[in-house]
Amino acid sequence: MNKILQLNQIRKVYATRDIETVALNNINLSVDKGEFVSVMGPSGCGKSTLLNLMGLLDQPTSGQLLLNDRPTDSHNDKVLSRLRNENVGFIFQSFHLISDLNVLHNTEVPLLYRKGVSGKERRQRAREVLERVGLSSRMKHFPSQLSGGQKQRVAIARALIGRPDILLADEPTGNLDSKMGAEIMDLLKEVNGQGTTIVMVTHDDRLAGQTNRTVRLFDGERVD
Repeated sequence: MNKILQLNQIRKVYATRDIETVALNNINLSVDKGEFVSVMGPSGCGKSTLLNLMGLLDQPTSGQLLLNDRPTDSHNDKVLSRLRNENVGFIFQSFHLISDLNVLHNTEVPLLYRKGVSGKERRQRAREVLERVGLSSRMKHFPSQLSGGQKQRVAIARALIGRPDILLADEPTGNLDSKMGAEIMDLLKEVNGQGTTIVMVTHDDRLAGQTNRTVRLFDGERVD
């Protein structure tokens, strides 16, 4: 299969004047196109750091990360921002919706930074992804008028609007009750079934058991 992400000998160290903290050490990992991969481990083991590196939000201290077989370590911030916008969708535990924008406008946000996309196309694509996540009747609502599950559906629509190669989800059901969490997991599986690659951090063994495979971290190292 084609690899979307490949991490080779990744090491991430956070250093202050007094101490060095090794967040990730010697991580080797590849993610194939169309996979649904879960990442598990105790708090502080490096899961979010790994996701940030995969999403080009941060750079490793050493090692190499390839996105679609292309190294990313020589790019400047401007190029990395463009690669993120064009290739990666993010879903967070706390939704990160903009309170004074309605559902339609929240969903459009990633395309505001995409050259060559007209306002008409942006709105059309926003309507399409909102219909895809079951929110076509909520487009004019504001985040304060939505349930937690609906907010996360908006966040998923926003992540999908750019047609990314990969979705990175950090505890996407963490702020939801079990029923809403199950609905969001079903939606993610549906999105994955339509061809989108997903890497999901979770503490929930039941959710991880529904993915293709699980990567386990402990003290910054792979233990699976």
